[in-house]
Amino acid sequence: MGIPVTISKEVIARAIRRDAEGSYEEGLEGKTNPWNEVVNMTMFNSTKRGKYCDMRMEHKLLQKIMSKNLLPKGGGVDQPSLDDIVFLHFLIKLEKANVPKYIFNHMLWAPKESQNSNKSWIPYGRLLYEIFHQGGILKALKLSKVVNDEQPGTVTRKIIIVGTLRKMHMIKKEEFTKLKIGLQESFVVSNLMDDFPPICKQDPIDVQTNFILDHWERTGETIKIDDIPEQMYGGALLVARRESQRKRQLQKLMMMKKLLNQ
Repeated sequence: MGIPVTISKEVIARAIRRDAEGSYEEGLEGKTNPWNEVVNMTMFNSTKRGKYCDMRMEHKLLQKIMSKNLLPKGGGVDQPSLDDIVFLHFLIKLEKANVPKYIFNHMLWAPKESQNSNKSWIPYGRLLYEIFHQGGILKALKLSKVVNDEQPGTVTRKIIIVGTLRKMHMIKKEEFTKLKIGLQESFVVSNLMDDFPPICKQDPIDVQTNFILDHWERTGETIKIDDIPEQMYGGALLVARRESQRKRQLQKLMMMKKLLNQ
């Protein structure tokens, strides 16, 4: 559309508000690599690689979060590579990892893997949305009226709930009670916002003050408490349920069949 957009480690760092600094390892292969003993001690408390059932509960959950959100690979949960396990080692040991660099290199890996495995998926949808928004692409699409909210399509990631923990065998069957109400997938359709306020006055006061201090350290700009918005977004978000979208798609298909028959 004639709008130059650059995606780099620095752009990702600004989008996720985290410095592109810290430990980073890639291209680790082979059973003789010295990192194997290090990560085995972290994951299994032994120099030898153990089994999934030998991992601590919090390590299993961190691996789930890593494989579904931080370094997603699409489809089922694949066997993590040594690079992935080293990244997980950094998280467990609270060692600062260069997360923007990990994400950037995973972005480079994903299209190649998608072609090799004949998959059609794009990781980091929400992160790319933020980058495209700040780059002006989404605003241009809205003004051009070439597409609407439904045409690009919406994909939601899986939600980690108590049922997920049950399937991971992290809680016992008798400890699991399925509620009639709870988190459900929905498609949020909203007008494109000019800015994404990261905090509001509904947040705890310590969250507001910590963000103000962090913003001042990173940018040198001062934010006053009075300038913080009352709400995250000034209007109600329109929610389109999955069933309604499927119904509309079915109606379109029926209409197309009817026209073809005529």
